[in-house]
Amino acid sequence: MNRAPPYNQKMQNIRHDNILEGILITLRGSLAACPEVAGSEFMTSTIIEHFLHSYVPDKLLTQLGGYGVAAVYEGKHPGPTVMIRCELDGLPVEDADKDQWLVPGANIAHRCGHDGHMAIVAGLAPLLHHTPPGCGRVVLLFQPAEETGEGARTIIDDPNFEKIRPDYAMTLHNLPGFPKGHIVYRRGTFASASVGMKVRLLGQASHAAEPEQARSPANAVRHLLAELPKLSRVTDNPYCMVTLTHAQLGLMSFGLTPGEATVCATLRAASTASLQALRLEAEECVRDCAAAELLFAEIEWVQDFPATVNDDILVDTLERVCLDAGIVAIEIPKPFRWSEDFGHFADVCSILHFGLGIGEHAPGLHQPDYEFCDETILIAVSGFYEMINALLMKYGTRKEKAPTGT
Repeated sequence: MNRAPPYNQKMQNIRHDNILEGILITLRGSLAACPEVAGSEFMTSTIIEHFLHSYVPDKLLTQLGGYGVAAVYEGKHPGPTVMIRCELDGLPVEDADKDQWLVPGANIAHRCGHDGHMAIVAGLAPLLHHTPPGCGRVVLLFQPAEETGEGARTIIDDPNFEKIRPDYAMTLHNLPGFPKGHIVYRRGTFASASVGMKVRLLGQASHAAEPEQARSPANAVRHLLAELPKLSRVTDNPYCMVTLTHAQLGLMSFGLTPGEATVCATLRAASTASLQALRLEAEECVRDCAAAELLFAEIEWVQDFPATVNDDILVDTLERVCLDAGIVAIEIPKPFRWSEDFGHFADVCSILHFGLGIGEHAPGLHQPDYEFCDETILIAVSGFYEMINALLMKYGTRKEKAPTGT
């Protein structure tokens, strides 16, 4: 009979640890009960800090890039730094009173599963506390403000980031529509680049009885609503698309011909370069529509997300880990259309972003009936734990085999 390697048995033990599972499900419930929007994650980070104090890290950094928290577990010997990152923030929602996890009166919820992601990353703390890495170090990063695309950049720009600068950074996102506990991955671009475009059209208002005295943006708005979506090329590879998200013409009034309007859209593409090209096309479209109506146009770009591009070596490692651990891994042919600010970490280190299936028929992300699947927590914990071991063990083996002088 062929025996699985010893670390595989460790993974099996993790995935069947009812005590750890209970602790992490309880933690997720606590986090889900006090969701906070990007940049305001005070209570969330406090809960995380209290949890980490129970599994004493070698270093605990707080107030990183806002309310970010980083726990560092040091190895006995020098080696690379492996960072596992998750997100702190929740979402503003319209139907808050229908959500069982919400603080009464709040209009926020964890409908993207960030509470589950935090529970997964926090689940590594007991394992690393009990068995520190043999070499290198592991950083558990709880990052603020992912939903606005600002958090990763503020973490990297924080002076204290140099204390935890990684050689490898990994993260996951839960994925409705895929089988529970299955890992979803892709070489190259995993999540798309995107940016928000806010267009302000300025003309001249007049009395509603004298529209000829106005320079109304109404026709320009009409043209933008028709022309901007035509820039989409969703069947191309790589694809790009423009999604209209908001439009407002003047005020709610019957006595005024409007002189101002706003149009908002989200631009996204499979690569950062393609997104830049799409931005130029969108700007030209706005200028042409404004000029035709003698309007002044202001364009503001917000929530800029780079493409998240996976490192091939880390993808290779993930494939081996899933094979050894008996975790089903699904390689997808195209990048996801949604965006992640995790792509910013590619500026400083090798990165890997993968998905965690939470059910083929689970409600979609951000939907009112969405809920994270607790059954997948320990699968993800064990997968991350083995990724850490694989990266650091490989380094440690090289060090041991290195020739020594006499």
